[in-house]
Amino acid sequence: MKFPGTPENEEERLKSLYMIDLLDTVDDERFERLTRIGKKLFNVSIALISLLDRDRQWLLACQGLNTRETTRDVSFCGHTIMQEGPFIVNDARLDERFHDNPLVTGEPFIRFYAGYPVHLPDGTVAGTLCLINSTPRDFSEDDVASLKDLAFIVEDEFQVINMAMTDSLTGILNRRGFYRSGEKLFKELNRNAEPFNIIYFDLDKFKSVNDLWGHGEGDELLKIFSAQLKKHLSTKEIVGRLGGDEFAVLLTTENDPQPFLNKLREGLDAYNQHGEKPYSINYSYGILNSHSGQYSSLLDMVKESDAVMYSEKRRKKLG
Repeated sequence: MKFPGTPENEEERLKSLYMIDLLDTVDDERFERLTRIGKKLFNVSIALISLLDRDRQWLLACQGLNTRETTRDVSFCGHTIMQEGPFIVNDARLDERFHDNPLVTGEPFIRFYAGYPVHLPDGTVAGTLCLINSTPRDFSEDDVASLKDLAFIVEDEFQVINMAMTDSLTGILNRRGFYRSGEKLFKELNRNAEPFNIIYFDLDKFKSVNDLWGHGEGDELLKIFSAQLKKHLSTKEIVGRLGGDEFAVLLTTENDPQPFLNKLREGLDAYNQHGEKPYSINYSYGILNSHSGQYSSLLDMVKESDAVMYSEKRRKKLG
């Protein structure tokens, strides 16, 4: 059996996949109806939309199979995301890459497979739309064209979800997206007793930038600050713009936010020095770690970190 490879941009791909927050989602009708159409249109026993996580394959939509997850190393879809265009296996028993694959020698006894990569709005590949049958079959050029059309509809749905969760100016999560993705991560980290931090940011003198140099300059400031926040996050960490000039970050890297804060400060200091702007980008922040108290939700923790940030902001003004 040949194991699937790993895309060169794997960490970037995973960040995008986690941001859209569809892993572990079940019974989303917009995707289930597409697999129902695919199963009927191509007369196959199984139709799937798969998402490729680091070590697993999550079936976002599934018709004809009684599981939602397999390991990535045995997945056919892991091979599909390594190329552009369709990946067709007419008879897996005769294919040296798959003849001894456990999904071929055992349930669901794959013989025929046709997959097409599906991409997220930023262009990174999320997974596949695929068809599976327990008997070998041919797949014509017209079939490939129809499969491609269905895959592009899946991508259109990804775009709709992304637009609802993303801040159009900065490209990071908006308030809705941050709480949707963050609450799931908040529960997972608490369940596993993994330490994490919430940092709430507010830009200093942002109104003055808008008043003195215009809203276009203010927008540019927001984009620069957002890019610096996003730049220093690891794969599962998230950042969102929660208000006009207010941002929140959920850090999962151990329990020390200082390395992140140091990198952020260094990046902005370099920009302030060489950016040739009539102002400097400065900010206030409040930090809470997961051991600071018992929080029933991410929202409760963010509210308290917001209060900590405003205390710091008042202290700076008085100083």
